[in-house]
Amino acid sequence: MTIQDLINWFDNRDTYVLYYYAIILIATLICISIVNRNNITSVKYIMSIIVYGVAIPGILALFLTLYNILFLHKSMLEVSMISYFLPIIAILVILFLLNRKIKMSKLPGFSKLSSLFIMISIAFLLIFILQKSFFGVLILGSFTQLLLVFAVIMVVLRFAWIKFSK
Repeated sequence: MTIQDLINWFDNRDTYVLYYYAIILIATLICISIVNRNNITSVKYIMSIIVYGVAIPGILALFLTLYNILFLHKSMLEVSMISYFLPIIAILVILFLLNRKIKMSKLPGFSKLSSLFIMISIAFLLIFILQKSFFGVLILGSFTQLLLVFAVIMVVLRFAWIKFSK
């Protein structure tokens, strides 16, 4: 099974995807309505599950959309709204609703999720730069400049990994 087969599977079963996001939205609204200072410790774990349930597909859909735009030069008019845009819209809406009631830093595991997003973003940006760049270091610049850029990228990746592994 390829990634395209998985996307096609979700496209063919779009009602399940819509039910999934509807259940997450309803659970979010219920959590927002019942959370207060007395029960924040018990509700924050449910909110954390909701955040992970919406953030992981949203992040994957975001980078899949960017990949199709930047690498494949695919027209976004030809892709499925359910697979490409619904997870991105859902992550924005759910995180906005939850952030109005509780700080995201208070949710367990949210720092790891943001670190994962940073690591994927840096790797995606690095791959994009490598694909689009002209390797004229010997003519246009020195080898030490290339090593300096590589070292900066590795330091940023190391910082994101340390934050992720805590």
